[in-house]
Amino acid sequence: MSVLLIQDGRVYTADDRNRILASGCVLVVDGRIAAVGTAAEVGSAVAALSPERSAELTVIDANRMTVLPGFVNAHWHETFVLRLTGQYALRPVSDRSDTGGMLSGGGRPYEVSAAFDASADLAELMRPDEAEAVARYSMWTQLRCGVTTLGDTGSVNRPEALANAARALGMRCVVSLWAADAVCDPNREKPRRTRDTEAVLARVEDLARMAAADTSGLVRARPSAAYVTNMTDELGTGLAEVIERHDLPFVTHVAALRTEAEMTRRHFGRTGLRRLAELSLLTDRLMAVHCGFLDEGEQRMLLASGASISVSPAKYGCTGETSLTETSTIATLRKAGVAVSVSTDGSPLPHPGMLEAMRAAWNGFSERTGDPNEVRPSDALAMATSIPARGLRWPDIGSIAPGNLADLVLVRTDDWRYLLQPRALESLLMLGGSPDIDTVLVGGRTVLRDGGAVGVDEDALRSDYLDALESFSSRCLAVDAAPLLRSARRRPAPRGDRRAG
Repeated sequence: MSVLLIQDGRVYTADDRNRILASGCVLVVDGRIAAVGTAAEVGSAVAALSPERSAELTVIDANRMTVLPGFVNAHWHETFVLRLTGQYALRPVSDRSDTGGMLSGGGRPYEVSAAFDASADLAELMRPDEAEAVARYSMWTQLRCGVTTLGDTGSVNRPEALANAARALGMRCVVSLWAADAVCDPNREKPRRTRDTEAVLARVEDLARMAAADTSGLVRARPSAAYVTNMTDELGTGLAEVIERHDLPFVTHVAALRTEAEMTRRHFGRTGLRRLAELSLLTDRLMAVHCGFLDEGEQRMLLASGASISVSPAKYGCTGETSLTETSTIATLRKAGVAVSVSTDGSPLPHPGMLEAMRAAWNGFSERTGDPNEVRPSDALAMATSIPARGLRWPDIGSIAPGNLADLVLVRTDDWRYLLQPRALESLLMLGGSPDIDTVLVGGRTVLRDGGAVGVDEDALRSDYLDALESFSSRCLAVDAAPLLRSARRRPAPRGDRRAG
């Protein structure tokens, strides 16, 4: 549909003015937003179309829907190939014997450093066909939940597979590399080098060139460091040079755990954020993930740098992380002007989506500060759209504004939850979630309609994923999951979230 009119919807623009239109219209021409406003305002733009373009016009009646910008999930890890490790899919039915993991109770940073280092090599064990099948399924679950742009922050998958999956699905992806060349060991005073630094940097250079050569408009690159505990000074310096040379953003996990600073001081002589500053990585290109445990000096440094922060509040409780609630750091920095966005992080299992992250931010910030207006629903929307778009340095996504790419999410908001409720987004965050998403457009192209895929065979995605999971798990992880996967294959792909009409 080269000319599309979405009319009479509740439109949340997430633009510079945070405009909310009780009955708004959006005109899309050739994949970009040509006009947004009232029926009269957009009607004028429609009337100005040439006869040839008017003949192409398709209308979507959205008077029972809320129209949102496509979600920008700027901190995400593709890890679906690990579903049969760590007891994810093989857990007992009962949860009564569960214990906290390495991120809980302030964190066990040496275990985290070791796990992140080990993850850097797992992707290389995947065959290209396995990598693409896993990526397509994992990324489809994000697209299904309204994410039109993914910001890979290092995945247990090949960057090339993520790029190919983005093109196949028609969604946007900023690809990265799980870059690590060191691990912190409790029995050593210095970090132990685990990889050739020059080889890692060469791989990052290749990634930047691959994204620069993309002609689809869907793929970009963003170097990352797996964790400040897994990066030598040589790797950090090299990454800073690549970032400057190719004019790219940068992302890493820093100040994520209460116990992190003590370990980084022991092994590197300074805290993680101070390391980033000394390595020329603390700039306005940086997206600092989690970042809840900064001392006052570091907070001033981050504020002065223009860097942004990404938090994943819907995931923290599930893992025992407390970045948002143990300290007031994130709320203080946000109030001081730091750009704070929300994201989903990653898990081998489907996990809370961006709507759930928005709800957790709305509730979490308000509870932390005691101010119910600290983060309003419209603020939470900006934290899931326009703010992370700026952090990715992708200027024409993240808001419904003329000239921007037409990445849109439509949600049915006409049932009992919305009776006499003038604020549809508020009710959606209170009582709804990702399964409520009805329609998703990327660049004006419909990829989800009535809760079902358009142009994508969901059954094939699921089947290819299970085949890849079985072959990788048996070959590389010595996991015999054939009985479990046979059972999964016998079950038809669920359709219960689709509505008729």
